[in-house]
Amino acid sequence: MEWITALSSAVMALVWVVYFQLFFQQYRRGNRPYLVIHHAQHEQLDALCLLVNMSEEAVHIQCVQLEVYLQSGASRIFTITEYARVNPDDQNLQRILRQGPLQAGGYLVLGSFRNLLLGRKSQHQQASHLLEEIRELEIRTAVIHGPSKHPVGARRRFYLRHDGKQSQIYPQNIHTQQLLRRRDQKKVRQWLEYELKPRNTGSRPSDHSGQGQEISG
Repeated sequence: MEWITALSSAVMALVWVVYFQLFFQQYRRGNRPYLVIHHAQHEQLDALCLLVNMSEEAVHIQCVQLEVYLQSGASRIFTITEYARVNPDDQNLQRILRQGPLQAGGYLVLGSFRNLLLGRKSQHQQASHLLEEIRELEIRTAVIHGPSKHPVGARRRFYLRHDGKQSQIYPQNIHTQQLLRRRDQKKVRQWLEYELKPRNTGSRPSDHSGQGQEISG
């Protein structure tokens, strides 16, 4: 009889362990951001590029950048400053904003890849490179996600294929890389510091920020 009681207790404990593990995994998924940089309409350069918020919560967009890698080995960074924000309940596709919250299930229409590469949707009105000179590009974003103490990021890389008559664009792989870990914080912070050019830098709000120091006249 005692062994039956012990076995029942062991089975019950195992059930609770499995239940707790499932609950913890669900909690982690619900509290982690997930952003998708979507390449619509396949390989055409006039295809749209979308930034989709697949998180269960809203995220605050701090910056969206494009880095272009040229055949010569040089690279150039552009800030994407104009895009259409579309929320799940938003029917006005032409509403244009530059930063701010993106609701769960919402997306940004960053523009066509052709316009992004030629600078028409970027901070610079005219790109100084030709389309045929471009080898690869990386689209990346830094966001604030409610439960996260630090900015988190996402990025995706594409490559161009030129056949003499036209250029086509393809993703390096099917995934958007999520930069959520501690080791990724430095990279995301570098994107923001390049974007914002702050006087003080630091990995935490109190590190070299001066925000805790009294301003004297």
